[in-house]
Amino acid sequence: MKDNQGFSLECVKNHIIEDPNVAIMAIDNKCRLVFANNTYLRVTGFHRQDIMGRHIEDFNPLGRTPEVLRTGKAIKAYFMPLNGQNTIASSYPVIINGEVIGVIGRSLFLEINDAYNIAKMMDTLENDIRSFKIREQNHQRTSNDFFNIIGENASFRKVRSLAQAVAQTDSTILITGETGTGKDLFARGIHLFSSRGQEPFVRVNCAAIPEQLLESELFGYEEGTFTGALKGGKKGKFELANQGTIFLDEIGEMPLSMQSKLLVVLQEKEIEPLGSQMNRSKKIDVRIIAATNQKLEGMVEAGSFRQDLYYRLNVINLEIPPLRNRKNDIGLLSESILKKINQRMGTEIHTIDPEVYQVFMDYSWPGNVRELENVIEREI
Repeated sequence: MKDNQGFSLECVKNHIIEDPNVAIMAIDNKCRLVFANNTYLRVTGFHRQDIMGRHIEDFNPLGRTPEVLRTGKAIKAYFMPLNGQNTIASSYPVIINGEVIGVIGRSLFLEINDAYNIAKMMDTLENDIRSFKIREQNHQRTSNDFFNIIGENASFRKVRSLAQAVAQTDSTILITGETGTGKDLFARGIHLFSSRGQEPFVRVNCAAIPEQLLESELFGYEEGTFTGALKGGKKGKFELANQGTIFLDEIGEMPLSMQSKLLVVLQEKEIEPLGSQMNRSKKIDVRIIAATNQKLEGMVEAGSFRQDLYYRLNVINLEIPPLRNRKNDIGLLSESILKKINQRMGTEIHTIDPEVYQVFMDYSWPGNVRELENVIEREI
């Protein structure tokens, strides 16, 4: 097969830029026209030498490129008449080093019915997307938030109400309580109920990550930091949680060496990935929720937990009561657990034998709600 010597990247560019059905223009950061393809000139009827370097609104007052230049945000698929022609236009900012240096506009020429139909379709699609986001947000708040943290015990309701109230703030929260009391549910509920609810929720089990890996897991690393490091480096949990919430579970298991580095993050609101050069720290905006089943005050006295970090984490304390102190909730919890098990396993069990229920009431539940779930599932 003979090589096509005439086909090149330059040829492709020319065909894209000089599409007879697409007008392309560009303005600089002063709103001055710096480029117009032949289609744009043909449709508008202007001569190149008459409009180059002029303010775009002098000869195209209906365009939206100045708005894109001002906001730095693209505007896509809007209906715009251009010299009597019907077009679907899009305008895109050109951003270099965080600065908007200009805008590129593209206008597709269509028959009038096609133009109106596409514009109407885009409006409908945007409305559908907006409605879906609202429904999804409402679904998350009713499916995953405090309404699903079951309990009518007075002390439990008091903690739940406090959690709902502080969710609306941005304060650091320390959740304490025995294993299995639902600290993770409270952390996720607080996140979803907050203004960060649509942003990432990143959970870190401080007890499950080896000490030698914890720093890179939390703060990430740059390319070439160590043998086996990923090409391009790796983002840490804090960076992944940016704009959202990071949940530091089992915070009492964090080594002292990492506690001091976490304290810096809390104070400075920035992280420094492993292997980064001097002055290459990254600013972050993250809400921190920590949890532990240990008595941190005793650990502070014993010297195994930093006092200054404890005070930084313990801005607001939520202490979840153990199940043995809220046994009047066992009935409600059992019903909810049975419902979930039935949905998952396709079973039809809705009640617990009174004798079994009495055993539940007499038991001390050292594993709390998690143990109750395991017992019910095992016995079905």
